[in-house]
Amino acid sequence: MDVRDVDDTGERRSALSSFLRSRRARLTPQDVGLAPGVRRRTPGLRREELALLAGVGVTWYTWLEQGRDIHPSPEVLASLARTLRLDRAETAYLFRLAGGHPLDGEVAAPGDVPAPLLRLMRAQWPAPSFVMDANWDIRAWNPGADALFGLTGRPPQECNLAWVVFGNPVHRARVEHWEEHARRFLAQLRSAYAERGGEATAVGRRLARMIRQVRGEYPEADRWLDEHQVAERSGTEKVIRHERVGVLRIDQHVLLAAEGLQLIVMSPRDAGTEERLRTLAPAPEAAVAPAPV
Repeated sequence: MDVRDVDDTGERRSALSSFLRSRRARLTPQDVGLAPGVRRRTPGLRREELALLAGVGVTWYTWLEQGRDIHPSPEVLASLARTLRLDRAETAYLFRLAGGHPLDGEVAAPGDVPAPLLRLMRAQWPAPSFVMDANWDIRAWNPGADALFGLTGRPPQECNLAWVVFGNPVHRARVEHWEEHARRFLAQLRSAYAERGGEATAVGRRLARMIRQVRGEYPEADRWLDEHQVAERSGTEKVIRHERVGVLRIDQHVLLAAEGLQLIVMSPRDAGTEERLRTLAPAPEAAVAPAPV
């Protein structure tokens, strides 16, 4: 999502306009049972075709896609989501951009990570694990995560997931199919921005600043953000080729906790990976290293 405008209402309308156009463009007439026709200058469905399939007026839909000040009902938005074949994350994103109520938009990052969550994180050894808050800042980590990402001693602005994915050149080079994972991260970040209420909430504004920073510092992220992909945060599989211990085959899990916190656990997928993780970061003896404040 382009979050460079100051006015949130105008920003949401602009983002909604871009999102609708991008999703309309990815559908072909054949996808929805229409004849392909002739003299199509652009890919995807025409506005009038989408409006007809969704059961809305062509003029009304055109105004919505142009970012005008109109307020679609939940029923109309649901019809558009079905017609555009949006998945769950995309549908939630559509509702929020159109003025729906954000989920947990006002959640604030807690001052301290709860001790039980820290104990659970430490207990994941040898799996690298870390705790992330609603701002996507990494608040605590175990030795395995530190060995992979090099978090200890980093300035506060770099102790976040954006730096881990884009700004850490060593880890970036280790991740197999890095572009796929980076695109997925951006889709999840975009979805989180909408879910947290955009510029209307403190958390949304923090995520907006992160998006602007990623856009400004990484040209590939700037291009990929313009594709308007969105996705819910969930686990994934990763292969990391570490120069010292070898290939690490990882199942990454995302566990939701109170106050917007998430515990991310990178569990070994096989016995060889588990042994290599034990070599990478021997059993911890002391407490977790907190992120600098």
